[in-house]
Amino acid sequence: MVSGPKKSLTLTNPYSPLTKTMFGALRKNSRLGQWNGRRRSSRGDEPFVLKLFHRPVLLRLTPVLLTALAITYLAYRGGPPLPYRVGAIYPRDLRVRVYFELINQTQTERARDEAVQRLPERQSEDPVVREETRRAVSPVVEKYPQGMLLVPRGQPISERQFAVLEEEHKAYLHSLTSRDQAHRGLALLLVMSLLTILVTTYLARFQPALARSLPKIALVCLLVIATLALGLLVSKPPWFAMLIPLTVTVMILTIAYNPQFALLMAYSLSLAMTVALDADLSQLLVQMGGLATAVLLLQQVRTRTRLVKVAAAAGLAFLAMSVATGLLSQQTWSYILADGGRNFAWAATAGFLLSGSLPLVERCFGIITEASLLELADGSHPLLQELVRRAPGTYTHSMTVATLAEAAAEAIGADSLLARVGSYFHDVGKMLKPHYFIENQSGENRHESLEPALSTLIIIGHVKDGLALAQQYNLPQPVVHFIQQHHGTTLVEYFYREAIRLQEDGGEGTAELETSFRYPGPKPQTKEIAAVMLADAVESASRALSDPTPASLAKLVHELVLKRLLDGQFEECGLTFTELHRTEESLSKSLIALYHARIKYPELKNRAS
Repeated sequence: MVSGPKKSLTLTNPYSPLTKTMFGALRKNSRLGQWNGRRRSSRGDEPFVLKLFHRPVLLRLTPVLLTALAITYLAYRGGPPLPYRVGAIYPRDLRVRVYFELINQTQTERARDEAVQRLPERQSEDPVVREETRRAVSPVVEKYPQGMLLVPRGQPISERQFAVLEEEHKAYLHSLTSRDQAHRGLALLLVMSLLTILVTTYLARFQPALARSLPKIALVCLLVIATLALGLLVSKPPWFAMLIPLTVTVMILTIAYNPQFALLMAYSLSLAMTVALDADLSQLLVQMGGLATAVLLLQQVRTRTRLVKVAAAAGLAFLAMSVATGLLSQQTWSYILADGGRNFAWAATAGFLLSGSLPLVERCFGIITEASLLELADGSHPLLQELVRRAPGTYTHSMTVATLAEAAAEAIGADSLLARVGSYFHDVGKMLKPHYFIENQSGENRHESLEPALSTLIIIGHVKDGLALAQQYNLPQPVVHFIQQHHGTTLVEYFYREAIRLQEDGGEGTAELETSFRYPGPKPQTKEIAAVMLADAVESASRALSDPTPASLAKLVHELVLKRLLDGQFEECGLTFTELHRTEESLSKSLIALYHARIKYPELKNRAS
């Protein structure tokens, strides 16, 4: 037996060219093996620091940086303010920091009166002599050397002591050198910059929609600057009303965005205000306690008095925190109650101010509250009244769509009231050409004499007409979005197929026509608009069923939902598959209830007399 040389056994890559040749008929490449592109995610390829230098990012960061500089300047120019208050007790001795002199007006007037009284009787009756004698007496000057005790610890500050503290503070500010001022400015810049970085990082990670919108960023920055400026302006004695702009701003951010962002801004604004006013920890605790209460209680603004109630609750939190911090710092009860009562009054004032300016807030931030939605839901709105008069069929259709969309939005946790109001107005553009839409026709179809392309322009044109009417009647922007997006970029299928048929009959071939028969969009951007899109489609299609049984209605809803899904209409609204399934179930139940069976009453037979 002849043995040949041993051959080593090697493992061959099953996806190498040789293996493909030898075992191509036996082994099929996996999907990963067929992929010849990148196998690593490109998310981390570019460093985060380099992304900051992209032009769009720089544009959005510019107002943020300017805001940090602006609030630093406001804090720098506003202080350091006098941190003491009349009636307050401090745990340390208050001593003179820098030598200063103070004219004692009481003793000076007393010395001048005594000099006048020493004049002879004839001279004392002459006003000129009396005035010259008073001027001849030098003012009584009190000298306050450095380290002199002004207010012992544990003793409330009196009016007289507060006046001395004010003069001491002025002398201290005058003694600060340029280096001291620079150090203070640098410290303020670092604090404000860190707070700005904190908020910016949070937005970039958890609020990308807000972080990508330059107008929204600029609006928030302006609001922050205005809040700090007004807070510093009204923080001076005897008002101490910095809680008014803080409470108003935090409630606005809660209404316009979300509680999480509002809580972060409440913390940041409170800390910035505390640093700017050179206040202690108790002031920060009072501000955060009340502002957090306002954010957590403010959910739905169905009435304007809701804002006042939430602000009053925040005022109670301010009062409770004032009592707590006052007891911890061993303040007098008169001081605690006066400070807590003032804080409650300022919080309630903030609620009244926001309630009165709510329409302006909605207009500036492009939002709409439940209170405004309830006003729009009233059937007496002039635009709805015009729709009833010009296109009663469309009005009835809109009311039915509202019922379907409201239930669907509620099923997925969306804003059902917004979906209902948006449904009321989504087809108002049809009133300008009502007889071209089937729900307003009474036997005559005007599209029979028109080309499919022209009919499509008329059908699609109701969106543009609706936007013009919305602008004319000053509808809020969130409602305008329903008019603009409720068809997305869907296909006007009936006239598209008619155009294809005419092309084929004319022997012109099947040229690409789809883009000309699609709505301009954009696609739905919110879940509420997506619910209205589906409700509008299923309500219109269900009218064409000859026998609307529960099974046929459920099948119709499923087909329309699937068609919109495959057409990519829900790509930009954040609707999940689970929510889409719940929407389909809700629409099916609502349609079945709408077309429920009725008892057929027996006919009355004529009886012979």
